[in-house]
Amino acid sequence: MARPFLATRDALEEIASWRDRDGKPEAVFRVDVRLGGCRGFKLFFDLEDGAQEDDVVTEFGPIKVVVQEDGLPLVAGSILDFEDSYRGRGFRLANPGARNACGCGTSFMADYPGQEVVSSIDGSSDRIVADAVGEG
Repeated sequence: MARPFLATRDALEEIASWRDRDGKPEAVFRVDVRLGGCRGFKLFFDLEDGAQEDDVVTEFGPIKVVVQEDGLPLVAGSILDFEDSYRGRGFRLANPGARNACGCGTSFMADYPGQEVVSSIDGSSDRIVADAVGEG
């Protein structure tokens, strides 16, 4: 099975450093997609003790990245990166399925496969996720 998304060396090194700093060498890195933000979806990144039953686990050597199964279609094909520059410091997800991102880059719109919605968050005619259903 192909990896649902990719990760840069910078992202993997930062995850490893974070695990070391927190004294959690076995922690998994969660990419969490939630409804919210000004465009419909918001990304959160965190370390957790382990994967949940409904998580899809992608292994990059000793680093395990987890995404909840029903959020995976929203980030599939993405590249996880870590940026430490004048623009800020943090994890980023280059998501080919995202569109109409907000100016600050923390919220985005995306189509969920097979789901049609009559209106978007801002009231215009558009497609966004309404009933996210995991693919089994």
